[in-house]
Amino acid sequence: MSQKFDLDFVQHSPFLPTSYSWLGLIILSAGIALAFFTWQHYQARLIVHNEIALELTQLNDQIHIVPPVDSKSADIAPETKTQIEATVATLTTPWSALLVAIEKSDIKDVAILSLEPSSKKQLVLLSGEAKNLQSVMNYISRLEEQPMLAQVYLQKHSVDEANSSKPVRFTLAAQWHTAAVN
Repeated sequence: MSQKFDLDFVQHSPFLPTSYSWLGLIILSAGIALAFFTWQHYQARLIVHNEIALELTQLNDQIHIVPPVDSKSADIAPETKTQIEATVATLTTPWSALLVAIEKSDIKDVAILSLEPSSKKQLVLLSGEAKNLQSVMNYISRLEEQPMLAQVYLQKHSVDEANSSKPVRFTLAAQWHTAAVN
């Protein structure tokens, strides 16, 4: 009396019900069509991009053609040459590095009121106010620690007796080195 029990509760059909198989085919077809049209759109954009890049390259080649200069006709008047040299000196001054060096030296009790650089002498004049003379001396020490600055010295100072806190007004001079910038 042995009886066979069928305990397989999941139906293993090789095919899903027809409604699911059609839905899957529709989604697959839509995905393939979307991928195909996206690829075509990308190819069209790539062709347009390459054409524009070629046109830009040709335009740049036309723009950068500079006629040769006849060196014999380029005589410069001495006044003009002096002005050009002054302008080049001003433009090649390492302003950013100079300002960074001065900012790194900042201390609490000192306020810089003016900065006057001289490109020709590679000298910068700093005018400011400090709480006391010791603060000015500490500031000079901090400036001397900067690799870009050298020969920092106090040109003049005065105590403002009219003010109740008696601040010290001062003027400093410092040489800068362009080699420290590089």
